[in-house]
Amino acid sequence: MRSLLRLWPYVRPVRVRLFTAAFVAILASCLSLVIPLVLKWMVDGPVADRDPGGVWLGALYLLLLGIAEALLFGFRRWLVARPLAGVEAAMRADLFRHLQRLPVAFHDRWASGQLLSRGTTDLMLLRMFLAFPLTFLVVNTATILVGFVLLFAQDWTLGLVLLAPAVPLIILCSLFETKYSVVARRAQDQVGDLTTVVEESVLGIRIVKGFGRHRSQARAFKALAHRLRDTELGKARLLAGIWALITAIPELAIGAALVLGTIQVADGSLSAGTLVAFLSTALALRWPVESIGFLLAM
Repeated sequence: MRSLLRLWPYVRPVRVRLFTAAFVAILASCLSLVIPLVLKWMVDGPVADRDPGGVWLGALYLLLLGIAEALLFGFRRWLVARPLAGVEAAMRADLFRHLQRLPVAFHDRWASGQLLSRGTTDLMLLRMFLAFPLTFLVVNTATILVGFVLLFAQDWTLGLVLLAPAVPLIILCSLFETKYSVVARRAQDQVGDLTTVVEESVLGIRIVKGFGRHRSQARAFKALAHRLRDTELGKARLLAGIWALITAIPELAIGAALVLGTIQVADGSLSAGTLVAFLSTALALRWPVESIGFLLAM
């Protein structure tokens, strides 16, 4: 959290647009949760009453909700694109200015490739973090909370079934974040080492060729590339594991809710429209839940 607060001087000039974008994204996500309520009205109303006019009216409502959601997400993108590009440019300029002021001893200790990687790739990742993961961690959390309120309002027993995987998912995501941060930092350092070898070989190509060191430079590059490849594969394995768990556990809960809901509909204790709305809301919450692993990785 302390590291994030260090970004505040750069974000403060565009804070209004960032907060507005977050609010717009929350509004758009909540609109997607209104769609199941319209489906419930359609199934229990016009469909049950065999009213074609009501079905077409419900379809119009769904179309309008979809268009409104798409426009709001497009507006959010427009709000943050240009300001965050300015934030990245300001951070890069300050970093370059700071590097110019540092003594020669610092540059003797730090490889030029590491500094180049920090000034390009890392700052680009910071901009992407501000534009997408940070915003959607807030948006998806709010969407999940609103969604579960709607689920419990429709049927609290089925809501408990879907809520059951929450505790293991929270534990798994915490473990994933701890392991992934270590591997991601290692990959970041290895990219800097690889960049250093490339830069030194290009800038000193005459010396490399003059002393016949091109083979040793190639071997060094190959060794660093293989090491980075192994680290990236380790990151991919961690991502594959968390994605599989985040996808499979909620799917099992939805399947259990479908079975129990079907039994309740057959008993007459639950309407078909409520079951459709419940399952549609649960499916609408799939992406906010599944994206947690992706957002934490970024």
